[in-house]
Amino acid sequence: MSDFELPALAAEATPEFVDPEACKAWLGDVPLANVGAAQSALLAELQEFNRFPTKAANRLAVMEALREAVNFVQIEQAKRFTNRALPMAQAEAAVFADTIELWEQTRLGYLRCLEAALGGDAALRAQAGLICQRLLAYSGLKMFHHYRAYRQVPVREWRSLHEVYAKAEQLEVAQEQVKDYLNRDVHDTSSRIAYARAVLMGMCNPNELAQRQLTFVAFLLERWAVKLEVLRQPPPEDEIAPLMVDLAGERCPERFENPGVAKMAEPRCLDAGKLAKSLRNRVGLLRKGESPAKLALGEDCVQPSCEQLLVFLYRQWCQPKPPRAADRRRATDTAQACGEMGAIHYYISGSAFRQPGEQKELTQKQRQELATFGRVSTREEDDYSQVRGYVLEQWQLEDESAQGLRMVRRAANRGRRYAHGQLVGAKPGDSKSFTLGQVRWLTQAENGDLYAGVKLLPGLPAAVAVRPTGLNVQNEQYVPALSLTAVAALGSPPALVLPSGWFKPKRVIEVFVDSPVRARLIELIERGSDFERVAYEIL
Repeated sequence: MSDFELPALAAEATPEFVDPEACKAWLGDVPLANVGAAQSALLAELQEFNRFPTKAANRLAVMEALREAVNFVQIEQAKRFTNRALPMAQAEAAVFADTIELWEQTRLGYLRCLEAALGGDAALRAQAGLICQRLLAYSGLKMFHHYRAYRQVPVREWRSLHEVYAKAEQLEVAQEQVKDYLNRDVHDTSSRIAYARAVLMGMCNPNELAQRQLTFVAFLLERWAVKLEVLRQPPPEDEIAPLMVDLAGERCPERFENPGVAKMAEPRCLDAGKLAKSLRNRVGLLRKGESPAKLALGEDCVQPSCEQLLVFLYRQWCQPKPPRAADRRRATDTAQACGEMGAIHYYISGSAFRQPGEQKELTQKQRQELATFGRVSTREEDDYSQVRGYVLEQWQLEDESAQGLRMVRRAANRGRRYAHGQLVGAKPGDSKSFTLGQVRWLTQAENGDLYAGVKLLPGLPAAVAVRPTGLNVQNEQYVPALSLTAVAALGSPPALVLPSGWFKPKRVIEVFVDSPVRARLIELIERGSDFERVAYEIL
């Protein structure tokens, strides 16, 4: 009996190819220029071939013949759902689902080969090192594309990854060197290296990283995953809590001060000592002025972002998690939230944005209301949020602190799409006013729930209006903006929160609160995906 969940073999299965020669001929007719059609064709044929009864050695040869084409269409199709706001649009979600399924069908083809190797097939037993490496690589690719789409990795993917590495150890091929020419630069690899690449990517807090950073981490791991050792016992000289994983479990590796309390069925220790040394050396050399390119960090890696990311990776991979700067407490309250400058301005100010000083003539209806009731109805203004799409969204608070919120918006609750670094306004259930925050991380669950980590911006927000100054902009209109008070305890000066692209050193703008004042922009404190937080002085 097989330990693996595999599609049932069927005599009526009729794939377009049944051996590597026929597969190569079929690939010659696949329209790779039309990657959507090519992906659909590859997926359909792999599903059929995985049901087709054939000798295990023949199956392995066919899977090897398919690798390059599968890799090409997957990379191209991923461009259609990465770097997008969440939750995914329907078309993006469909491409994501097909991409994940093609990785899965490729993995299943190799998994049937591993089943044969474990079952005593001599020809496949000789290829066990290659088969396990391929399986671990494809599990890693499935997980990586979840990270690129900011989707939660299902626990079954971790279970599959650990299970295959355990089989590689059982077959004594975990360290066996094989070639993988689909790697960009380093073709020498092994099951251990493929496993290390997958777990290190999962440990780097990928939902917090931008797409460019994720690509850079993948580039580094092709070279550096070899530095992670998988041991049965923690090294005696290790000064920090060991990094542990259960090969019979379904979790990402974790650090345990006392590994004995973890109650793992198949515990392994991941020794990141060599990786830590490499990271420390490079950070030190970067701080001395060495170029990233000379340190084998890639031609497009620039300072200071390169150093910042290496420090971030060192903390994720090689250090215990530090205590939070601000204590968080569990929260079960709901929170109201909105995105975009216009919507946040509307809910903080409590009224629709109008040009300062604008005199709007009363309509006949408003004059009648004024004569009858002594005031003008605000019902039309109350409807302004609906007219402009300024919907207050309902989120559930999972925990909160003075500096951040962890929230989830259930799939059944309507709302806008969000991106990393975006400005948000949030009002927790026990608060009487909105606070400003920035989306620090995002992830979407399989059921459609959207999770977000929000870093709160220091200071009390207020709604203002701003416009440029100068000879060429005398007739410019005001646009909505926000101000934040100083917070001395955090060393945070008074700040303006402006639309993207407004900051220029020493630029003078006009700010309207109760009356217009001129302000000089001093320093860019923080740049988000759709805003800039700027220190200023009143002239």
